[in-house]
Amino acid sequence: MPETSFDVLICGGGMTGAGLASILAQQGLKIAVFEATQPSKFDLSQAFDLRISALSPQTQSVLERTRAWQNLLAMRACAYRHMRVWEMQGFGDLTFHAGQVQASELGHIVENRVTQLALWQALEEIPEVTLFCPQKPVTTYRKDNLMHLLTDTGEMFTGKLLVAADGGQSMVREQFGIGVNRSQYQQACLVASVNTELGQQDITWQRFTATGPQAFLPLPGQHGSVVWYHQADEVRRLHQLSNVQLGAAIMQHFPQQLGTIEVLEKGYFNLQKQHAQSYVQDGLALIGDAAHMINPLAGQGVNLGFQDIACLDAVIAKARAAGKDWWRADVLFEYQRRRRWANRLMMQTMDAFYHGFSNEHQGLKWLRNGTLALARLSPIRRNVIRYAMGMQASSSVVELIRKL
Repeated sequence: MPETSFDVLICGGGMTGAGLASILAQQGLKIAVFEATQPSKFDLSQAFDLRISALSPQTQSVLERTRAWQNLLAMRACAYRHMRVWEMQGFGDLTFHAGQVQASELGHIVENRVTQLALWQALEEIPEVTLFCPQKPVTTYRKDNLMHLLTDTGEMFTGKLLVAADGGQSMVREQFGIGVNRSQYQQACLVASVNTELGQQDITWQRFTATGPQAFLPLPGQHGSVVWYHQADEVRRLHQLSNVQLGAAIMQHFPQQLGTIEVLEKGYFNLQKQHAQSYVQDGLALIGDAAHMINPLAGQGVNLGFQDIACLDAVIAKARAAGKDWWRADVLFEYQRRRRWANRLMMQTMDAFYHGFSNEHQGLKWLRNGTLALARLSPIRRNVIRYAMGMQASSSVVELIRKL
């Protein structure tokens, strides 16, 4: 069977797969990206998607290395400059803003499809990248010191490095025998796309209640996303309500910051976390959800994926500059060493928030309120803001949260 050769084969053309291709191509590597489903085109009159992310300044810097960031801004995004976090019962109430860390904003709320489309537009201008879509990888394996990939069209491709960017249920990860540590949370998450009575807001907020967090993420104009964590049975019941009934329930149980709201679309998903037992093998690397999935409490999943991209790119560039075989496991272990630790730290942070803020224990309530009050102080406040912006959480902050 004829084979087409590339330097890098990337399974998955979502945000992380397309992002990695756009960055690695700047090293002059010949890259193939395989994606089964083409995203629908963007139109300003389209309704907002349910799947959105809070892109951090670090993710923005990766996207700025190609035309993707300006492509994204040409569609739609919402900068947020303030964040408020508070305990429903008590005195714990923390609000911070970008100016406290000398930044113009804390991040941007963007629909996932818009980010993906912006990256695809950038890839069209990069001659080193070939995007195969719709084309689904069905078999991947290692042979004769090369990685092989067979697609559903019967075409065979080879490369020095195969990258699994194919999501939490990664076929590539499974075919290379890499296991995962996985656990399910008791809660589920309801997401609703809403129109708000009040106009454009530049604040995202999260309130902790005994049944789980409630959050709001702003979108351009009088739009936003409401996020409601609760027990799985209750989330399913809420999802079965009509949009009008759900809007009434949100206004009854949520803070009044939004005024009257209108639910446009709704969905829900169960909460789970998983972590690959290894990120690399000879000629293989896992990035994004294929490597790690965390509680979406602070919306950091996508940002972790882009941090994977930046790290893998740096490791490969360093090895190439030293004349090393950059696709070998002994080189790629540096990527695993740096990213697996950082991702596990963020997982532990999310777990600490989840378990520490979702109960009615009176002593813990006072401790939570005290922790939020303490977080107003410098330098703790700066560390908390850095965490909220998607930067690596410091171990001191994690230890503080664990005490909850």
